[in-house]
Amino acid sequence: MENRRKRWYDLFGLLPRNLGRMLLWLGLIPIAFVIVLLVYAWRADQYELDEVLAPLENCAAYDRNGQWIGTLTDHDRVYVARNELPDNLVNAFIAREDEAFFDHGGIVYSSIIRSICRNLTTLSYAQGASTITMQLARNCYELGGKTLDRKILEMAVARRIEGKYSKDEILTAYLNRIYFGQQCYGIAQAADLYFGKKVADLTLAECATLAGLVRGPSIYNPVYSPDAAVKVRNATLERMLECNFITQEQLWQASREPMTVAGEKEARPGSYPILVISRELRDMDCCDEQEGTSSIFVMTTLDLEVQRMVEEISEPLLAELEHSPVWAGLPRRVDNQLKNCVQAAVLCVDTRKGDLLAVTGGRSALDGVDRWQAMVMPGDLFTPIVNVCAVDQRRTVIRSSPEVTGRGVGFNTVIETAQKAGYKGDLPRSPDLYAGRFRAPLAQAVNALYLIGSDGRNVQISSVRQVGTTKKNLVMVNAPSPEESRREILPRESAHLVAALPPFRYDERSRKTFVNVRLPENTGNFSAVMGRYFTVFVWVGFDSPEEAVYKKKGVAAALAKTTAALAGEVYDRAEENRRKAVQERKEKEAPAEQDS
Repeated sequence: MENRRKRWYDLFGLLPRNLGRMLLWLGLIPIAFVIVLLVYAWRADQYELDEVLAPLENCAAYDRNGQWIGTLTDHDRVYVARNELPDNLVNAFIAREDEAFFDHGGIVYSSIIRSICRNLTTLSYAQGASTITMQLARNCYELGGKTLDRKILEMAVARRIEGKYSKDEILTAYLNRIYFGQQCYGIAQAADLYFGKKVADLTLAECATLAGLVRGPSIYNPVYSPDAAVKVRNATLERMLECNFITQEQLWQASREPMTVAGEKEARPGSYPILVISRELRDMDCCDEQEGTSSIFVMTTLDLEVQRMVEEISEPLLAELEHSPVWAGLPRRVDNQLKNCVQAAVLCVDTRKGDLLAVTGGRSALDGVDRWQAMVMPGDLFTPIVNVCAVDQRRTVIRSSPEVTGRGVGFNTVIETAQKAGYKGDLPRSPDLYAGRFRAPLAQAVNALYLIGSDGRNVQISSVRQVGTTKKNLVMVNAPSPEESRREILPRESAHLVAALPPFRYDERSRKTFVNVRLPENTGNFSAVMGRYFTVFVWVGFDSPEEAVYKKKGVAAALAKTTAALAGEVYDRAEENRRKAVQERKEKEAPAEQDS
């Protein structure tokens, strides 16, 4: 043993035991560090750098069968060249996002260390310390969620980008990719959406607004949150002054400029499905939470075949109404001249899942108006809410007088139940509540009606099912679990009993439930047909109802007849197509079984 060959680490044996172990571990740390660097360098090398300057894709929506529905933005994405970017815009983003952009090699190590220390002290992801190049890296590639692994990989990819592209190319690619809210990607779309301008025409104040907006598209949206947008704009102007990009006089003038925006723009006119999808996405805020997505795709529950069927049925029925004798002297549709014309909105829903299969919000989406969002008085459509409360408390339901029924229950209980069913906003604490004599979006009344028709189960009408990036990586799945869908929003037994009371009418022969209601204050007629597989909701009326129109002999009856006919025909055609599909599937499966 004494003649054993000496090895280098035997030197640690001459030191005190604890000190020797410590020095050994300290010697291994640099080796481990080099190995980590090599691993992440290899991983970063797997990403194709040509993606940085690749053509830009529009955010798009697809139906349940993978067919393209349309883009979610008003205009195609336009790549803005570096020489078209105003100096104020460039300086605003540099000041706000990466002051040392033109000096570093993609990473600011002092900021990384500061970020790590702060995150460790707060035990959260409180500070990111990302440079513009690092932000570009995660916008171009799927690098994962907010983890230490993602951050290190992001830095490695940023170093590669810096090695291939110039600072101007990196900055231009970044401004053309980042997300500005409302399904808007890139500076060209943002300038048009929020200010109705080309990028070159943006003022200093508008440049500062957009630079601040990217930090929280849902928080600092100048359309919906002008006060917050002004606050972040002024903070950006302060940073620009500190960086010597503007003078005190320029800051003073820009900070006093009113927050004037182009107005709300939801989606490309011409498609009601796109209007509905865009609104759902905005309500979900799923895109605003995804800092690393460069354009998205949306998989929906819609069915373009059903959509076309609904549109084919709707317009001829309305044209027939307009050419009937009772319509003499009233406005008729001429091409796309729809002012003062009668309108119709249709929803076709999968009864079991709440999947929206088809939707129209009027006679032409060119006007950009979705009548399901119109404020109406629900009237008898609110009666089931009152009845659910009464049945649940074992009180008597007075069919002919929801006000009497409601008085036995009380305002608090009815309002609480209505809010559970989907009614939002302030509801009146007066007898008008029980009679449905208050204003609410028609869509809320429909959702409450559908909820009660579904025995109070947690089934919501929606069209968006999955949201992902163009690389088909999902960032959001909007589908309740089987356990969640069985959860009772309203008492199941009470909802089931109420679904057999007016305004519901169950037909034993056809096994369908019908609802036919004339809304108060001449705000239209409503009909629904509910069956095992499909539920169809229809509203027919005017945008600006005039009492004189309804008082004209035969008009009110004709509107009610058309509404019910439209709901029934859409339902029957949907059921007919379903049966044909089932029969075709059986015929295809039969030969296969015989061959086997």
